[in-house]
Amino acid sequence: MFGIILGTGGVALASQTFLPLLTTMLTYLLTILFVLFTLLLALKLLLYPKIVRSELHNPMSGNFYALQPISAIFLSILYRRLFPSPVDIALLVYGSIVVLGLAVYLPYHFFANVNIDFSQLHGGWFITPVATILVPDAIFLYPMNEVNLVIALAYFGIGTLLFFLVLSVLFFRLLSHTLPPAELAPTNFIMLAPIGILIVDLLQISNAADVVLGTNLKALAIVTGSALWGFGLWALLVNVLLLVKYTRSKFPFHMGWWSFVFPSSAFTLGTVSLSKSLQPFLPVSDILYVFLITIWAIVSIRTLILVVVPSIQEGSLYSKHNWKKWSSRLTRRFQEGHGHVR
Repeated sequence: MFGIILGTGGVALASQTFLPLLTTMLTYLLTILFVLFTLLLALKLLLYPKIVRSELHNPMSGNFYALQPISAIFLSILYRRLFPSPVDIALLVYGSIVVLGLAVYLPYHFFANVNIDFSQLHGGWFITPVATILVPDAIFLYPMNEVNLVIALAYFGIGTLLFFLVLSVLFFRLLSHTLPPAELAPTNFIMLAPIGILIVDLLQISNAADVVLGTNLKALAIVTGSALWGFGLWALLVNVLLLVKYTRSKFPFHMGWWSFVFPSSAFTLGTVSLSKSLQPFLPVSDILYVFLITIWAIVSIRTLILVVVPSIQEGSLYSKHNWKKWSSRLTRRFQEGHGHVR
């Protein structure tokens, strides 16, 4: 569910350059969705604590719990840009604390208590690095001083190194095992998210270093960001080819398709940031924004159909039976290899 907020929030941020009115409208919508989804998550925690604990400790689903605090950080960025108030500070503090807690606890749990097979790894493991890399984006919107710079760089360091560690492991996993099941195919696109956010971070760090340290790092940030953008282009093309392979077999729509939207928005935001310094990125950012809006519109419409048409659903979303059914089905497909693509 919170993937909807991340995807739509990314569209809202990207639209500030192209359609500012859309940014404002989407921010109001995202506020409503965030409150609703957070209440539903709290209800799930109260009614089905064992299922929540099982999912959080599961290497296939645990990282997705970081989507809620990431959504809070997204809203803090939008609020800070559109209508600054204590609300954006509260959202940032809450989101950054929970993100850090999950970034520490989940690896500890998997290191200490779980024997993970490579076949259990998927693109969802990029979510925790994305969360920590996103925090500096919000911090840099506030008056910059040494304390804020140090905190931002600490989160940047955690997220960046986690991203490259997960990237290395996932690269080996894709080489040595069958592809993840179709349900997790969209998570491969999440690789684009940290790349796009890192580009934005680098440019913002250069500005902050100039203010706090009196050091001009802009040229270095642009060069490094452009190189990262090239890697992002490679990742996009590879994932499109993988998606084509998945579509040759059964590939029905599900809520996981929102994993296509948020990474696309992050890569678009990175491109827009580079376009402010390098002219060749201007037309590319326009193309990527159109691509982003198209994907967002398609997934949004399909989501509305999924929610509105009762025949598509198998029962209540918060039915204990359905949560267990989804979790056990996904686990079984990993363990037995059913539904893998080769």
